[in-house]
Amino acid sequence: MSWSLFRWVWRLEAPLFIGMSPAGALNRCRPYVPARALWGAVTAEIARLKSGESFPNYEGVGGEVKRSCRFTYLFPAEKRDGRFLAWLPKFEKEKGLRWCLQNSDKSLSDRDFRRRLLDSRPGTAIVPESDSALEGSLRHTECIGPWWRDSNSQGETAAPVLLLGYVFLNDDLHHEQGEKFHEQKDILGRLRAVETLFIGGDTRYGLGKIRRIDESSNDTAVFGKPVRPDREHPEIGSDIVLGHAPEGGGDEGMQGAKELLGGWDRGSPWKEGKLAWAPGSCDTNHTDEKPVYWSIDREGYWARRDDR
Repeated sequence: MSWSLFRWVWRLEAPLFIGMSPAGALNRCRPYVPARALWGAVTAEIARLKSGESFPNYEGVGGEVKRSCRFTYLFPAEKRDGRFLAWLPKFEKEKGLRWCLQNSDKSLSDRDFRRRLLDSRPGTAIVPESDSALEGSLRHTECIGPWWRDSNSQGETAAPVLLLGYVFLNDDLHHEQGEKFHEQKDILGRLRAVETLFIGGDTRYGLGKIRRIDESSNDTAVFGKPVRPDREHPEIGSDIVLGHAPEGGGDEGMQGAKELLGGWDRGSPWKEGKLAWAPGSCDTNHTDEKPVYWSIDREGYWARRDDR
């Protein structure tokens, strides 16, 4: 099996909410877009375009997208000197999580990075009888803002927030025959034609609109990391996990943070809760002579692979 690699760059046209565990009255937001959230937005857009006047076949289209594509996470990015550069997470010993600008020595602590990237929106429930705020219901929701916030300490100027990620497309579809082949070719064509997505939470309230501003097939690496495109699942060589990687499978040298993952798919659990290494976790046993390779599965999870 072989895969073609494309780089996608999206621009936020509205605040974006990707939920994580709340903190009191604050609904916290992730500073990146998981691959599963991207898959869901892409599936919804393609299914609606294909449906015409009938009800969209979300389940069928979603299955074909999973079979035909693999998505990386989308990370915040900026355009500097004509290049799109992503901010990538990395856990450092005695410093914790830091965010590093690609191809640069510039880095920020997680606190400073979130302060520069995120904003919050207040909200409250309304009592219908009195048309007033319900006592104790005030909440604040963090969102990725469409513009980088100025930072006097860093000397930054305002610039649009971009999201950068990669998509792998299955090259072996032309070996298949019949109706299934034509359906998948149609999915791939529609995927590349998608220019606008609504992603994340609260999209019905105007959040999460992103527009694709650049697509490139010239990249041979993912976030500067080497790629094996000729495997059953595309593989990336990296000491840093840039997605969620379920624990186990020879990860004794890992350091970073873990999260308990789970979710729902059409009213039923799609995966049992399982601990996974969070993006930015590092493999301390990584060396230039013995790189660590990770495969991306259909859900966008990263899994450690044996060198072979």
